[in-house]
Order: sequence, then C-alpha cells, then structure tokens
Amino acid sequence: MSHGKTVILFMALSLTMLYADQNLIAPMLKILEKDGMIPGVGTPNFWFYAGLLATVPTFAGIATTFIWGYLADKLNRRTLFATAVLLGEIPCFLTGFTRNYYEMLFLRALTGIGINGAAPVARAIIADLYPPEKRGTGYAVYNFSSGFGVLLGMLMTGIVLSAGLTWRIPFMLAAAPNFILIPLFLLLVKEVRMGYGEPEIRRLYEAGLEYRFRINLREFLAAVTVTPTLIFIYLQGVPGTFPWGAIPYWAPTYFQEKWGLNEVTATLIVFAAGIGMMIGYFVGGVLSDALLGRGFEKARLIIPFIGIIAGTFTVISLISYPYPHGDSSLTALLPVIMLGVLGMVFVTFAAPNVPAILSEITLPEHRGTVFGLFNITDNIGSAIGPTLAAAFMAYYESTGLTKSESMYYGLLLVSLLWIPCALLWLPAFKTYRRDKEKLRKTLAERVGSQAFLPSRN
Repeated sequence: MSHGKTVILFMALSLTMLYADQNLIAPMLKILEKDGMIPGVGTPNFWFYAGLLATVPTFAGIATTFIWGYLADKLNRRTLFATAVLLGEIPCFLTGFTRNYYEMLFLRALTGIGINGAAPVARAIIADLYPPEKRGTGYAVYNFSSGFGVLLGMLMTGIVLSAGLTWRIPFMLAAAPNFILIPLFLLLVKEVRMGYGEPEIRRLYEAGLEYRFRINLREFLAAVTVTPTLIFIYLQGVPGTFPWGAIPYWAPTYFQEKWGLNEVTATLIVFAAGIGMMIGYFVGGVLSDALLGRGFEKARLIIPFIGIIAGTFTVISLISYPYPHGDSSLTALLPVIMLGVLGMVFVTFAAPNVPAILSEITLPEHRGTVFGLFNITDNIGSAIGPTLAAAFMAYYESTGLTKSESMYYGLLLVSLLWIPCALLWLPAFKTYRRDKEKLRKTLAERVGSQAFLPSRN
C-alpha cells in the first residue's frame, strides 16, 4: 500500500471513531432525563440544559480550533493530529463514569476540543496528499469518515439501549479503538510533506528540493483580505450550520414526541438519513471532480448551491409530514425514511466542496490556519443550533402549545436558515476563478525563485 493510502486509511479509521462520540447523546436524551442526569425535568428549563450538552462541546472546540490550525502550519501535522484525537477520546471514555450533569458537561467540552482540533489538521493533510482536481474525492473520504462515525455512534447507542444496557457503555465503546489506532498511526505513518499535492511543488520535492515557506500571521491576514471567495465561503457556513446542529440533535426526540415512536425506531429514521448523508458526501465530492475534469470550472459552486436549496425543502417536508401517530409499520416508515435520505443527500453536497475550494485559493503554509478559521464559522451555528432550537421550543411551549407542537415549530424555524446559506454562495461565482488563478501564479513565481527552496540536508 502506498504511503498516501496508508495515511488516508489510518486517518479515516481514527476520525470514524472520534466522530462516533459526537452524537451519542441525542438518542439517549429521554433516558438521561429519566436517570436524573439532566436538570430541569418537567419544566421548560430542561430544554436549556439538554441543549447545552451539544452546545458547550462545540463552543469549547471553537475557542481552540484556530490555535490547532495555526500549529498545523508550524509543527509536524502527523503528531498534532494524533494528539488531538487522543485529547478527544480520553474524556469520551471517562464520560462513562460521570456521576452528575456537570461532570458530563465538563468532559463533553474536552471531547469537543479534541474533535475540533483534529479537523483543521486533517483537512490540511488532505490538501497535501491530493492534487487540486481530486480534492473533492479526498474531502469526500474525510466527510464520509466523520459522517459514518456519527452514524455508528447513534447505531451503537440504539443497540446498547435496546439491549437494556446502561447508557454509559457507548462512550467507552466509541473511545477504545483509537487507543490502539493512534499508536499504530504514529508507528507506521510518516509526515506528509507540506504542499506536496500541488503539481509545481511536487516536482521540486522529486528534484530533491524542499518547500520551506511557513506561515506569517501578518502575511496570512493580508492574504485573507484580498481573497473574497474565502470570505464568502466562511460566511455561508454560519447560517448553514444552525440546522446541522439542531436537527440531528433533536430529531430522535422529535420523532418520539410528535410521531409516538420508540427510541429504536426514531433512531432508525435518523440512521437512514445518515446513510443519505454519506451518499451525499461522495456524490458531491466525486461529481464536482468529474465535472471539473470535463471543463465545468464552477462545478464546486454549482453543486453545493443546488444541493442546499433542494435539501432545505426536502427536510422541511420531512418534519412536516403527517405521520400516523404510533404506527411503526414499514408502510408508515418508508415515506419518512425516503425524505430523510434524500434531504441529507442534497444538503451534504457542499461538505466536500467547501474545503476543496478553500485549498484551491490559499497557500499550503496557510491552510491549517484557514481550516481553523473555517472550523469556527462552520461550527458556530452547530454550537448554537441545539440551544437556539431549544429556545424556540421553550417559547412555543410557554404560549400553551404542546411539547410536540413546540418541537415542530422550533425545528421548522431553524431549517429555514439554510436559505441565507445558499444565497451567500452566489457572490463566489464572480470571484472564484480569479482567486484560483492568483494562487497558481504565486506558486509559479516561487518555483522560479530557487533561493527560497534550498536542498534538503
């Protein structure tokens, strides 16, 4: 197996198990409520405390992700990735031993730091492994791994709970594999050379030269201000991630409250939607690569825009579906499963294309920091989303609506935030080509300046 494939294999496996932790709590909210692990049971405050279990970890990650990204442009990315994964998995494992809500919240915050630390480092490594025209596929693998991990975590939780076992076990099962995978990763994988994915830089490495440029924050900030596509891509992620944070978190509980389904059946619907999500990752990334190869230079913009619009209305159709209460037959489930799958296929078209675009318009020594900043804008909505939806739910419940009706309006309002997300893609259609050409020109100029590329010692 080639070195590049070995790197991707270990990163994919590690990310799968790291992200298995991310949505473990969603299917077990009602059990945690019954077990007294969440305060405010029987009052509107319950929504607030339950929402914090998703919001606080993401905010903790947001607060530190820029540092991880900057370090990825300064230090050994391989070692940094391994450190971030372990920082996420150790508190995940310890969550299985928590005695109260506040211990759980603290450990969830530490796990959030690890997950959001691994993300910018992994994305920078992928840009070093894949040439620009194949990065849609590279980031599809990344997103598939993280998406499959979330799905695996939910499935694992559903199986454990349906077997009558304690809610503590899934946290231990999610964390344990990386205690083996990460030492193997450090033992078997060599550092990926910065910028190796760029054809100009690869030729220099093959000639025995070294790419020695490293990030300078002043130069980085100047580059951001003159790269408008970068700014538009950052901005679209803010409203676009509110639904991503709220819907997967509250959907299992919504299906139980509104449709009268049990935990296992509700989780099954979300699991099926997760399969659609993974399909969308691959279709979005591979399709954009294929269209680029056929001369459609704006494929990475067109595919996400269409996907977000189509996905918004499909997801709204799902949560508005007139489901026959308490009916868990296949006939009743099939329409909502299909809506869930289609909705997630469409809205995930953007996921592999966003980092591919960012890598096509930024210098290799800036990409860790670029992805660190992107992780902030891409997660701030995810952090606030569960609590924002909870605030809507609490408001509607305070007006006299039932719990299930309040959940419906909360999720509906959050889903509509995908519309401004789609609109923020439109300005990039005018700037994307110019920003790509500017990067290629800069790299070509550097290749011609051997003084900046001394031979390796």
